[in-house]
Amino acid sequence: MQALTVLLPRRDATGTGRNVAWVLAPAFALALGVVILRVFAGGPHALALVAAVATPALAAAGPLRLPVAATLWLVAWLAHGLLAQAAAVALVALAAATIASLAGRFASPRALAVGLVLLAALDVLLVWGTPQVGPASQALHGVSLPHGIPRLQDATFGDAQMGWLDLVAAALLGVAVSRRLRAAAATWAAALLFGLLLLVTPTLPGTVPTLVGLLCASV
Repeated sequence: MQALTVLLPRRDATGTGRNVAWVLAPAFALALGVVILRVFAGGPHALALVAAVATPALAAAGPLRLPVAATLWLVAWLAHGLLAQAAAVALVALAAATIASLAGRFASPRALAVGLVLLAALDVLLVWGTPQVGPASQALHGVSLPHGIPRLQDATFGDAQMGWLDLVAAALLGVAVSRRLRAAAATWAAALLFGLLLLVTPTLPGTVPTLVGLLCASV
């Protein structure tokens, strides 16, 4: 799904903004999310509600995406099991692509690339260097919404669980490089190999494979 998300944004970055805010924004979003989940008692529920509303809205951006997003949301709501989960993951990926496309209108490709590197570095630090990410992710994942509304606070398929920013990172890669197909293929291969570490650890920093995609697309 990360590899496919690289290909989802509509165009390459055309922005020229080089403000440090564009470089720090992805890493800041990750840090802020962990703080909200770990410090505030109602943080997980609040973020889950925001995701339930914002995800389909972002996924449906544009007249061509609206019927696709509406169909996926209905499947995620009315279906069960892996089919419902696949529809929910697709919604998150489409929403991540929308965010990346918007960022590409204001930030330069270089700024997005540097921001992606900083995001991955912070992800590695938080996942392997602190005990914060695992409990925060589980608290967010465990939130249930009323009336069977699709849970879109993370990307879950079977026993696999991936955070929102893991897919946003892939989408940002798609707007930061011109060789998208190469970036997607490298991300896919890196994710398969990196995933072997799940045999020895239950949690991985999911943004790392996108760094391989960034490197391969830049060579």
